[in-house]
Amino acid sequence: MGPDMRHKLYLQIYFAFLGGLILFALLAGLAWKTMSEGNEPARFKAGLSLLISESLPQQLPTEVLREKINKLASTFEVKLSLYNRDGKHVISSGSRLPLPKERKNDGWDHNHDHDMNNFSMRLNDGRWLIVSNANKPFPIPLVIIAMLLIVLGLAAYPLARRLTCRLEQLQKQVDAFGQGNLKARAKINGKDEIATLASRFNHTAEQIEKLIEAQKHVLSGASHELRSPLTRMRMAIELIDTTSVAETKSRLEADIAELDDLVDELLLASKLDANSSVKPFEQVDLLALAAEVGASYKSDISGAPATVMGDELMLRRLLRNLLENGQRYAVEAPISVSISGNSEYAVIRVCDDGPGIPESEQTRIFEPFYQARSGKEKHGSIGLGLSLVRKIAQQHHGDVRYISEPGNGACFEVTLGSDQP
Repeated sequence: MGPDMRHKLYLQIYFAFLGGLILFALLAGLAWKTMSEGNEPARFKAGLSLLISESLPQQLPTEVLREKINKLASTFEVKLSLYNRDGKHVISSGSRLPLPKERKNDGWDHNHDHDMNNFSMRLNDGRWLIVSNANKPFPIPLVIIAMLLIVLGLAAYPLARRLTCRLEQLQKQVDAFGQGNLKARAKINGKDEIATLASRFNHTAEQIEKLIEAQKHVLSGASHELRSPLTRMRMAIELIDTTSVAETKSRLEADIAELDDLVDELLLASKLDANSSVKPFEQVDLLALAAEVGASYKSDISGAPATVMGDELMLRRLLRNLLENGQRYAVEAPISVSISGNSEYAVIRVCDDGPGIPESEQTRIFEPFYQARSGKEKHGSIGLGLSLVRKIAQQHHGDVRYISEPGNGACFEVTLGSDQP
């Protein structure tokens, strides 16, 4: 059995139950041994053997015989009745004990017609001696069984408590998380299924907390980005009497286009988070797709053909966002796009000759609404482009990273799984 199997909860319960059965068997065996050692008929037989050895002759006077019978009854703390060979009562140490209807010719026999504590024995001369254990022994086996149940109960309680206590603690954390405490986490003890469940709860709670925080950040950023074009539109309307209609119309159209782009990217980000925007994957030639998209940005396209399984519309959006980001900061040289890959993955690399991204800000550039570039931009940005690039790459079993050195332009590398269904 491997080390991991020993931590399985069902095995812990099984071995605990098995141990209880073994303990029960041991104590039951002890009780049976005690009962066997306390065999009253064997002691009675030894006592009656003494009667035979003393040769109770039939011709003894009744008083002498009564004295001997009483002496034996007192010695062994029993009641005795003597019958002749014809079944006629001779004498008793106390109240007469009945002679059983069915009698063996020799040896001991339980008197089943009456009490199980009565025994009958035929003596050598043919007479019958009936013996009754007047003082019943204390029921020791019953006491042992009762003690066994108590021991098993006491032993099983801490084990059951240990198993259920962690479940109760996990339940408390789940309830706290459900009531809005996003910091609630379960304590992980052991390596069994409960520990695995607690670990998965912590992971899920952490992901939910990050998602909610990201949604709050998106809502905050969206409200800020929506405010800018709306303010410009309001000012354009207020200045409509002092500016030409054509100029006002142009400004309004630009602001409406910016609003439309923002709403479009917000909706796409929401769909990507909900995994509802990706269509069934199909084969996509990345080099051909890059050449088609890059033509609108006058980009330099290079590399070798690479085919991946993916959503062509989403991959087209990924390339367009990278090219728009590069065009926004490029200085003189055209944006370069290179495609490479092998049987396991494909790589898209998009580079520009802009100012690059400071090292201190490179870890945040893929956050929604974060804008890290320095220098003057040619066009406005709402800060969702690179965030969408990462989401699309991750849904295609890949990721994106920034690989340039500061001052050497910006270069983004996207890795996509090439054979994912």
